[in-house]
Amino acid sequence: MVHLIAPQAYPYLQPVVMSASSFKDCLGAWLTLLIEQNIVAQLWVKLPTSGVWREGLRRYSEATSPKSQIYILSHQPLPQQPWYTTVPLADDHPLKGEYGLLLLSRSASALVVAQREADSASSDTASRSQVSVTTTVSPERVRYALGEIQQLVQVAATHHPDRRDLQGVLKQWHQQFVVPQQVDPILVDSLLAQQGQRQVQLRRESKALKQQAMAATDLSTQNAALLNTLRLKDDFLNSVGQALRTPLTTIKMALPLLGSPQLKPDHRKRYLDTIRQECDRQSTLINGVLDLLQIEMSLATVVPAPIQLFDVVPGVVSTYQPIAQEKGVRLAYTVPNTLPAVTCPETWLRQIMIHLLQNSIKYTETGGEVWVTTQTPTEDWVTVTVRDTGTGIAPQDLPHIFDHFYRGRQGQEEDGAGLGLTIVQQLLLYCGGKITVESQVGQGSQFHVQLPLHRG
Repeated sequence: MVHLIAPQAYPYLQPVVMSASSFKDCLGAWLTLLIEQNIVAQLWVKLPTSGVWREGLRRYSEATSPKSQIYILSHQPLPQQPWYTTVPLADDHPLKGEYGLLLLSRSASALVVAQREADSASSDTASRSQVSVTTTVSPERVRYALGEIQQLVQVAATHHPDRRDLQGVLKQWHQQFVVPQQVDPILVDSLLAQQGQRQVQLRRESKALKQQAMAATDLSTQNAALLNTLRLKDDFLNSVGQALRTPLTTIKMALPLLGSPQLKPDHRKRYLDTIRQECDRQSTLINGVLDLLQIEMSLATVVPAPIQLFDVVPGVVSTYQPIAQEKGVRLAYTVPNTLPAVTCPETWLRQIMIHLLQNSIKYTETGGEVWVTTQTPTEDWVTVTVRDTGTGIAPQDLPHIFDHFYRGRQGQEEDGAGLGLTIVQQLLLYCGGKITVESQVGQGSQFHVQLPLHRG
């Protein structure tokens, strides 16, 4: 069996499991980059037989001048087209269950390979199932794959002596197909930027889907809204998976470049900063999603109980005193011990205060202040207010700050996962409370948490 990446040769190449559509997007990202950078390249590809998989190749071929050389490996006859050359595979079907793209140009080389399950029933199963995708820009691994492809072309030329074009390819092989020693950093920079734009798009799509699910306002649309909510949950989880998976491909492509002795210090620092930021963002996102899942799972077992604010809030504030002090922010609280009990699980109340304090300290500059106060109880509520002198929230952002993944507060659009306030709102919803916010840009924000009084 021929493989473009031999596991025994490169055991440290860890594949990423993704859907076939995500693999198709991965290939499309490379082709789009080649088009945008106007790079003429040689492409060796093996794809499912459906014509939709070849559409991106056709678009790339039409966009380059002079024309790029595209070779398609296929075990089934393909329609003759002037923009590609077919390489028929032998009857014993080498590369069975394996799809991919090998790219060669003067400035870069890359290899993207997808492996489906060996027991899948159809050669087109990749168009429906999950695949394990390995991506590399290592010249050594690209050369290995190119050598395997050369063997396939030799077999095809032997079985098809009428194919003089294949004979010509073999004669000029070593002069025509040369793997560059390193990848142009500009190309990798462009790919990193493209992956970042894809993450922004995923967040916008997730937000749009949530808004669609909440658009049902009358009884006649509630059944449709319920089905849409179920679909939204799947789409939300898929968006989270994409947001977690996409940076891994970027990180894996950037890591090999760090070992290049020709890499300039400023490029090295840029790649390291990018990897660090993507790792931090993934960690924050994972923790936020796990918190949301834990909230849902605990609904059946957590029983709201009476609790005194004085027994919880001062302790949480004291925990964050050193953090605020290190940043140069004054943190204070006023919580009387005479307040009536409220109905809320202690662990939930702690989480609510933790997220609000983190939020206020984070957006308050050195020399600013954060206060935690309470208001005179009404017959239904006790209100806890977290007020800061931070950057404030723009009016157009206020309606959206509790949405999943929304990070629109002034000056910090790239920090965090955008789930902290969502968690606060969900916890208050489940214990019968609510939250409102007042804010002015440049003057600060006030978050008012209303907790229901305990009815003993």
